[in-house]
Amino acid sequence: MPIEILNPGSFLESQDAVAEVVDFVTILGILILSLSVIGLAGYPALKNAQEARYIENTKLSFVVMAENLNKVALGQAPSKSVELKMYGGRLSVSMDSTIKINATNSTNKEITLFDSTLGTIQNSIGDTVVAYEGTGVWIKYQQGVTLNAYRPLFANQSGALVIPVVQISGNSSIGGNGLSRIRAEGSPSVSIYNNVSNITITIKGDYVSGWKDYFENINKMGWMTNSSTSGTYTAVFNRTKNLDVYILNTQIYAEIE
Repeated sequence: MPIEILNPGSFLESQDAVAEVVDFVTILGILILSLSVIGLAGYPALKNAQEARYIENTKLSFVVMAENLNKVALGQAPSKSVELKMYGGRLSVSMDSTIKINATNSTNKEITLFDSTLGTIQNSIGDTVVAYEGTGVWIKYQQGVTLNAYRPLFANQSGALVIPVVQISGNSSIGGNGLSRIRAEGSPSVSIYNNVSNITITIKGDYVSGWKDYFENINKMGWMTNSSTSGTYTAVFNRTKNLDVYILNTQIYAEIE
């Protein structure tokens, strides 16, 4: 049987060759389109999921740090050292926040019990900031929403109101990735004010919306919102009966390594 030898030129000009080329171009186009879709939609989603995990890890680290620093604030330890994992942001000490505590004494005169800076330790993850302030932990998101991740140590029991005030100082700041260490030391002092009423706390700083939610959520203790503006929040202890106020003030010096 004779063997038919195909002409290469005739094959290239045939419909089979055109179909092969069209199929290849179609498949290649689908692959390029798929990769483009993954790049446009998948990568931002992956990045957001990664950042959410970094925020959660930082929150948990700050809760551990708060538990340790609060031991210094309560006089249970003279100093503490805590390691924190950083994710490309900046860990720093800020002294921009302030707290003012007023009350009415037994002669019906308004007096100032405390008025000073508060101070925070904060860590940024993208546009989100996690901070330790006033014995509590706060998370401020880029939309401006601030959540309370760890409650401050306010207490009201047996006619006595305990207000913790932690004044953090230090000029340390570090950025980048990897482990960092915070060393903190201090000792508390207690100021007692007997037979006072109409206690108000005014806080100025970056986390006042979180403070507002905190005081409103513990309304059973007697706190309620008095006024709230951008950067300032005032809470009032809504009890007509006079009581004793204990201000637990601790000056903590924090050094970031």
